[in-house]
Amino acid sequence: LEKIGLILVLVLKWTAKIVHSYGMAIILMGVMVTALLAPFTLLSFRSMKKMQGLQPKMDQLKKKYEKDPTKLNKEMLLLFRENKVSPLSGCLPMLVQMPIFFALWSAISHVIEFRGAQFLWIKDLSLPDRMAKIPGGFDINLLPILMAIAMYFQTKLTQKNTTASSNVPSVLSGPMMPIVFGVMFYGVPSSLVLYWLTNSLMSIAIYRTSK
Repeated sequence: LEKIGLILVLVLKWTAKIVHSYGMAIILMGVMVTALLAPFTLLSFRSMKKMQGLQPKMDQLKKKYEKDPTKLNKEMLLLFRENKVSPLSGCLPMLVQMPIFFALWSAISHVIEFRGAQFLWIKDLSLPDRMAKIPGGFDINLLPILMAIAMYFQTKLTQKNTTASSNVPSVLSGPMMPIVFGVMFYGVPSSLVLYWLTNSLMSIAIYRTSK
C-alpha cells in the first residue's frame, strides 16, 4: 500500500501543478482510477443483471425449501454455479477500490501541500469540510452527506430488483451501505471524501452508459 500511495501522491502533485488546484487534482484522479477499474465495474453490473433474471427461480426455491435451509442453500449455490454468477458480485468494485483508497488516505496524511489547500467551500483539504456548527458543537460537513446521497442512488441503480436474501450481507446492500459509509467518512479529510464522491458519480455514469 505504501508504494501505491507514493505513486498516487506523485500523480496528484503533477496534476495539481497543471490544474493549479489540489481539489481538482483529486477529482481527476477519481475519474482516472474509476475509468481504469471500469472493466470490474461492468463485470459486476452484468453479474447483477443476471441475478435479477434469476430472481423468479430463486423465489421458487425459497418457497419449495422454506423448511429446509440447508437444502435451500445448496440449491441456491447450484443455481448460481450453473448460471456463472456470484451473489457477492455487487461488492467487486468496492473491494478493488478499497486498497487504493487506504493507500491514498495514508499518503495524503503525509503530504504537507494538502494542509490549508482550499477548494470551493472547503477551507482545508486535509480536514473535514466544516461548513457550520450547530448548538452542541456538532459540525455540519456537506461532502459526506453528498457522498451518502450519491451512494444511495448508486445502490438503487445497481441493485434494483435484487433482495438481501440473495446471500449478500445486508450492510453491503440497500440503503444501509450509504448510511454506514456516510457515518464512517464524516470525520475524515475532505480530500478523501471528495475522491469517493467522484468515484460514486463516475460509477453511476458508467452504469447509465452500459445499459
